[in-house]
Amino acid sequence: MKKVILSILSINLIILIIVPYSTLKTFNLFFNSSQRIDIYNVKTGEIMELDIEEYLKGVVAAEMPALFEIEALKAQSVAARTYTLNKMRNSRLTTDSNTDQAWASQEDLLQRWGLSGYLNYWPKISAAVEETKGWVLFYRGDFINAVYHSTSGDYTEPAHKVWGNRVSYLQSVASDYEQESPYYQRNSRFSRDEVANKLEVSLNDLSLIEISKRSSSDRVLEMRVGDDIFSGREIRSKLALHSTNFSLKEDGEYIVFSTSGYGHGVGMSQYGANGMARRGYDFKDILQHYYTGVTLKEYNN
Repeated sequence: MKKVILSILSINLIILIIVPYSTLKTFNLFFNSSQRIDIYNVKTGEIMELDIEEYLKGVVAAEMPALFEIEALKAQSVAARTYTLNKMRNSRLTTDSNTDQAWASQEDLLQRWGLSGYLNYWPKISAAVEETKGWVLFYRGDFINAVYHSTSGDYTEPAHKVWGNRVSYLQSVASDYEQESPYYQRNSRFSRDEVANKLEVSLNDLSLIEISKRSSSDRVLEMRVGDDIFSGREIRSKLALHSTNFSLKEDGEYIVFSTSGYGHGVGMSQYGANGMARRGYDFKDILQHYYTGVTLKEYNN
């Protein structure tokens, strides 16, 4: 760990020497804002006190591929900032990606990207955060719950189909440019024994297995197995599928589940955002497409 820290300090020193001051300020590599926040680090068990913009750089780097287009990274920055400010009002922030936003330290990123990747990607991530500094999403004067996911599979899902509560700005919208996502189409093949064990049903029950109800975005809401009815979310969880947007076919002693998308499908699709950015849309276009009827404005606390 000491070697990693020394490496990062060395990189920062090199940047200070070879990069002009004006460029450093543009990328805001060493300039902090005043607001600091507390985050519980699940990896170390410590409470971190970080500048909010520096924290967001670690979130964006952990949540979205750094090779994405800059406008997609900007959209991610605004979504992450909005999510953070909204979450802070009611509960503590953590780095647990299962319940919160993921976060990576600069040491983590140096190990993940390597030296050349770090020198290339960290200024890009910093620029995305700093060029949208203070920009937040509102709906009727309040922060939105700016949830996002990897890949929707052509259409996002309305919030009430996933979590039960209707949210005006989290509606189903088309996500047309996701074909480059590695999760756009995936097949998972299971033996009948595996399916029976994972669903805790008998092999005889598998004589009747069918999707009985779908949402408007084609996600599975209910699936019948014998006399049992499972929700699409239960099937996804038990079989570790990427999405509830799936179909199935029987192939002898096997059952093949074909999924489209990755994640809960609500809010902004990250691969959809990158696809929009590649086609010339800016971060404001992207955000206002995925979050229906929101207002994007600067917020100074």
